[in-house]
Amino acid sequence: MGVRWLLNFGLLALPIGVTLGVLMGIQQHRVSSGQSPLFQDNSVTHEYSCAKSDGIVPPTKGQEYTLNPNQWGWNKGEDGELCIYVDKNNNKTYATNTTAPLWSVTWDYPRGPIDAPVHAFPNIKVEDVFPLQVADMNKINIDFKWNYGVGKNASKTTDVDKLIDTADMNANVAMDMFLDSDKTKAGESTKASHEVMVWFATIGTATQPLGLTVDEELQPAIHNMTIDSTKFGLWMANNSNDQVVLTWMSYDVTTEFSGNLWPLVDYVMTADEKYYPSKTDYMGYMSWGTEAYSANRALRRNIAIGYEPHVHHSRIHQSHLHASRHSALEPQLQSTQIHQIADLNLARSDGGLQAARRRARR
Repeated sequence: MGVRWLLNFGLLALPIGVTLGVLMGIQQHRVSSGQSPLFQDNSVTHEYSCAKSDGIVPPTKGQEYTLNPNQWGWNKGEDGELCIYVDKNNNKTYATNTTAPLWSVTWDYPRGPIDAPVHAFPNIKVEDVFPLQVADMNKINIDFKWNYGVGKNASKTTDVDKLIDTADMNANVAMDMFLDSDKTKAGESTKASHEVMVWFATIGTATQPLGLTVDEELQPAIHNMTIDSTKFGLWMANNSNDQVVLTWMSYDVTTEFSGNLWPLVDYVMTADEKYYPSKTDYMGYMSWGTEAYSANRALRRNIAIGYEPHVHHSRIHQSHLHASRHSALEPQLQSTQIHQIADLNLARSDGGLQAARRRARR
C-alpha cells in the first residue's frame, strides 16, 4: 500500500507541464492507434476563398454544409472580386448538431449588362438532405436578422439609403431553391426546371427579380402574400438557361423575420399554372446568401455582409430556418463578424428523414 500511495502522490505532485506532457503523449498514442483522443482541439481555423467557385466543407460531427463564393457571373481577369470567410471549429462541434460555422463575405464588382447584372451568389448550402419530394413537405420556418454595410467590418445595422447613396450598391439577400421532376436534376442549379427564390431585401435600382419589368414597363405582382407582417409579391420569368424562375420579393427591406415560408412555396405548387412546378416535383437544392450585382468603384472593396441572430438562450445567439415534416433536421448559417445562425429543419411525417439525418452526421 505504501508504494502505491507514493506513486499516486508522485504523479499528482508532478509539475503541470510534465503532467500535460505525459497526458499528451497518451493522447498521441490513442490517436495513432485509432482510439478517440482524450482531449478536443477547441481552437478555430480561419479559412477563406476568393476563387470563382469553391466548396469549403468544414468538418463537423453534425449537419454538413458547403460554403461557396459562387462567382458564376465573373471570370478570372475581369474587374472585381469576392472573398468568403469561414471560421471552422477544430473539434468539429458547434452550438448544436445543426449549427453551421461562422462566415462572412466581402465583394467588389462594377455594374454589369442589363441582361446579366449578377456577378455572384455567395452562399451556404445544406448538404446530405435533398432531394425531397415537395408533397412530403409542410413547413419552412425561418427566424433571422441580417446586416449589410460599407466598411472593413460588417455593420450592426443596415442603412439602405447609405448603401445606395454612398456606394451605388445593387444586391439582394435571398433564399434560393431549385426543383425538378427528376430528383437528380433538382440538385443541379443549371439543369433544374424551376428556381424559387425568396428575397428579403432588394437594394439598388438595378436589382430586380425576373418578370418585374417587361419592355421597360413595371408589371404588377402575380400574387401577394403577407407573412410575419412582411408583404411579398410574386413575379415569374425565364432566365438565360430557360429555367422558370419564381421570385417572392418583400416590398420592404426585411432585416428581421420570423415565420413559416411554406405558404409561399405551397402557392406556386398548387396554383395549377402551366409553367409552375408541382408537388410531385423534387426540391434538390436550398441555400441562403446574397446576390452581388455591383457597387461604386471607389467603395466596392468595403462592401461586407453579416448576419446577426436573435438571442434565444443566455450567451447563445440563434436564428432558425426550419423546413419540416413533423420532425427535425436543422442546418444553420452564421457570419464571422455579426454572428448569424439560421437553422433549417427538414423532416418527414413518415420519419424517412431520420436515415438522411444519420447519413448527414456520418
